[in-house]
Amino acid sequence: MKKGIAIFTAVLILALAVSAPGFAQAGRQRYLETILPLDLILDIANEASGDEAMHHMIALAGVNRNRRAEEYVRGYYETGYILNKLKEYGIADSEIIELPTRAKTTWDAEAAELWMLTPEKKKITDLRDFPASLCSGSGSADMTAELIYVGSGNRESFYQGKDVKEKIVLVDGSAGMAKALAVDKFGAAGIIGWGGRPTDYDMDQIDWGSIRTTANEKTFAFQLPRRQVNELRSLCERSPKVEMRAIVKTQLVPYKEEMVAALLPGKEYSGEELVFTAHLFEGFTKQGANDNISGCAAILETARAVKKLVDDGKIPPLKRSLRFLFIPEISGTAAYIQKYPEIAKRFFANINLDMVGEDIVKNRSFFNLERSTWSSPTYLNDVLEALFEWLGKTQKESAEYGAAEVPILSPNGSKQPFYYHINEYTGGSDHVVFLDGGVKVPSLMLIAWPDMWYHTSGDTVDKADATQLKRVAFITSAAAVFLGSAGPRETQIMMAETANRGLSRIGRDKLRAERMVLNAEAKALAEAAKEAVNVVTQSFMREKDALASIKFFIRNNAALDGLLKARVQALDVLMKPAVADIEKVYEHRAVGEGLKFQKPALTPDEVRLSKIVPVRTARMQGYFDSRGFRENLKDMKDLPAYNLQRNEYEVRNFIDGSRSILDIRNGVSAEYDPVPLKDVENFMLVLEKAGFIDLKKMK
Repeated sequence: MKKGIAIFTAVLILALAVSAPGFAQAGRQRYLETILPLDLILDIANEASGDEAMHHMIALAGVNRNRRAEEYVRGYYETGYILNKLKEYGIADSEIIELPTRAKTTWDAEAAELWMLTPEKKKITDLRDFPASLCSGSGSADMTAELIYVGSGNRESFYQGKDVKEKIVLVDGSAGMAKALAVDKFGAAGIIGWGGRPTDYDMDQIDWGSIRTTANEKTFAFQLPRRQVNELRSLCERSPKVEMRAIVKTQLVPYKEEMVAALLPGKEYSGEELVFTAHLFEGFTKQGANDNISGCAAILETARAVKKLVDDGKIPPLKRSLRFLFIPEISGTAAYIQKYPEIAKRFFANINLDMVGEDIVKNRSFFNLERSTWSSPTYLNDVLEALFEWLGKTQKESAEYGAAEVPILSPNGSKQPFYYHINEYTGGSDHVVFLDGGVKVPSLMLIAWPDMWYHTSGDTVDKADATQLKRVAFITSAAAVFLGSAGPRETQIMMAETANRGLSRIGRDKLRAERMVLNAEAKALAEAAKEAVNVVTQSFMREKDALASIKFFIRNNAALDGLLKARVQALDVLMKPAVADIEKVYEHRAVGEGLKFQKPALTPDEVRLSKIVPVRTARMQGYFDSRGFRENLKDMKDLPAYNLQRNEYEVRNFIDGSRSILDIRNGVSAEYDPVPLKDVENFMLVLEKAGFIDLKKMK
């Protein structure tokens, strides 16, 4: 065994031996241990109701419905329902909040019918039957026209030799994607499509779609089930002429943006809030049962269950406050934080729920814990992972023990195991607001994915599972009780969970780094080794910061503070031999390839950019307005080019006033794939020119 590997292994074993919690008993009992005592786990499991959450889903999204026009002004059915339930549960501090609107009016559909007139008369769809069939943004129309098939409609070649002016085009894909050519360039009056998402498992669902139109534009678009589009395509190919009639009535109406907020105040530290979020609206036309009435139903049930446990004396009043936000997705969360900055300052962590109620087997899915970004390492990941792991172990039969140990099942739900997965950050929901570098609240997301009926008419309550909802409400209630009541004992538990799970993550990152060296082409070996060392180094830095985040709970406890510092220092001890391991692997590979071993060193540009630190200006405080940023750049000339793609969000998040441009590049490169340093530098120059950051040169 190489000396570096031997040292790393020995220290790792020692660290695990010192910090791993022991099992109370051998055998079966070990599976019952998690971050909360078993008797409290059972109290929470018995109180959390999947059927109560399912009732909310049925009441709020039992059917896809066309929203009534008066709701836009008087208030929405969903917000009224949520508020009434909160009041019914005795949560007095709850209210409907009006948020700033993004425009004066919003689109509303009143009626829509699509008929085939020849070769036979047949109604194809009706808004009353399928609200998803009319694309939002459609204008009013009453017209009869020939149907012309134009393939996917998004390439000019599909229109060659076809006159589509004032006709209705049929596209094999998304109506919205085809509009630029079909309507704007070639003059079609309307579009029929099916959406473009994989639908082999359900050919009869309809994608929710939209088209961009101007205020007086009469263009309309329908999206149909793929089965119907295939039938119409076949007709177009076989019949001399297919004639359609479209009757569409839409309007632009004044509207309001609404959300619901509720608070369960803490007894000792009421100014510290754990905030639960779930989006109640994703636009106003689409109402998805799983996306995301299920998330709203789950946090509503969490609020009820925790309140009931306290009222019944099964748990003492929580030390910290719990806040529940039912919001318009992303824009509503950003608007709430902007409207109530003094409340946002109280948030110490966020748990975001999005699409959590799906029947996992029916949806060919897993229940995922999506961890925070590397720019926001936190104990929160490990608190939730511990609960996920406990459920995964206790909700399945095993060869050793037989039946599930502590079955958490709903009377009207499935009996299936708890299929879960721990994922890295991907984004796409309200946790992106909290993790933003200008907000900086530790956050993660719970989500069932994939979803076979995502953003379609098939996203209905029959795809949900009361047992899944019960388990979700159990997880969120247990997390609320643990974090809301956390004192010295819970703080030590967080240290143990974060430290030991962190070692596992470091091990996976180290394996990834070694593979980078082992799989690199010979000519790129030195650069691969340098990036591999960066992966390992950044992994240790992330875990040190995750441990340091626990300091929030320590307050003035010197003994706990010393224990935390010792755990952080233990990682410092481990990092050096871990890096040495990578260098040894590189050296061995270099010798085998007949190459000269090169100790990783900084280039002149890296040295230069290691001394330049981006600092946020007042313009870059709070959630970053990406759309406003892009608009701002349109009037600016001679901007340096950069190509960060998905990495741009995380590059921004790493800007904290202490990291250099090189530090930021290295952090993002370790989290994803290596990013060209020049792209990061140019992005910083653009941010500086736009007034979002200052670039400070360090000595």
